[in-house]
Amino acid sequence: MNRYGILLAAVIALSPALGVAKEKPEWRSWPMGDRVIGSVGYYKPKLNTQAAVSDSGGNLGALISFEETLGLSDSKGTAIAGVNWRISKRNSLSFNYFKLDRNSTQDSTISIFVPNPGTPPPDSVEIDVTLPLSAVFNIQSIDITYSFSVIFTEKHNLALGLGLALQDLQFGFRPSENCTGAVCDQVEPREAKATAPLPTFKVVYQYAINDKWIVDTNVGYFALDLELDDKEDLSGQIVDVSAAIRWKTWNNVGFSLGYKFFDVDFDYKKRELLAAADYDYRGFVLGVDAFF
Repeated sequence: MNRYGILLAAVIALSPALGVAKEKPEWRSWPMGDRVIGSVGYYKPKLNTQAAVSDSGGNLGALISFEETLGLSDSKGTAIAGVNWRISKRNSLSFNYFKLDRNSTQDSTISIFVPNPGTPPPDSVEIDVTLPLSAVFNIQSIDITYSFSVIFTEKHNLALGLGLALQDLQFGFRPSENCTGAVCDQVEPREAKATAPLPTFKVVYQYAINDKWIVDTNVGYFALDLELDDKEDLSGQIVDVSAAIRWKTWNNVGFSLGYKFFDVDFDYKKRELLAAADYDYRGFVLGVDAFF
């Protein structure tokens, strides 16, 4: 299990113990007064991914659609897990995690740089070629959010929060094993790996219809421009929106149906590597909740 999975498992395991109190305060009896909510669900988002990676000559090129151009599936299901820990009446901490891997091999048309005839190196021109290519775009995401409830009553919870979405990304393409010929030799593998720390300001609103039914909404946004060190820069924009309705079927178990939308547009530079990505995923989440 990777470090994100270990962190999430530890929080889920320890949070109930941390929330134990000898005498429950009044707000613990409210519909939204659970100390800990753990969730496991099935998420099948619609995906739209565009990215570009530089070659060894530093040529970034245009953004390529990984679905339309390189044949990645535009919809794939995956598990999603999370835990929300209400530390006190007004302070909460939440964790959410999911991983989505995609790859494909098909004939694709891409632009490559070749030497410009009649001119000295390193002058080159960009041409379009159709070749069998293998592509990959993997996302591993953990979202950590602290929120403070400005309003917290039996019916309403309005909270302001600061979140951090850690996105481990791996994307790129290369000639497939059955690509032969001189043109294939001129296509350099273009791959990038990056961990993008994407902070967000969040607004959370929850409404208790009654003791059993709760509406949950979450909106997050942030734009950033970071110089991580002398040779590493990251800039981009993030939009994170979700909504769900929870049904507390029994005292400690319930179900939820939600919709999650996440959009990222970023540029990344590390030494000789240049990368740009614009991706979003959106879709319904069907989950099982445990209340403590």
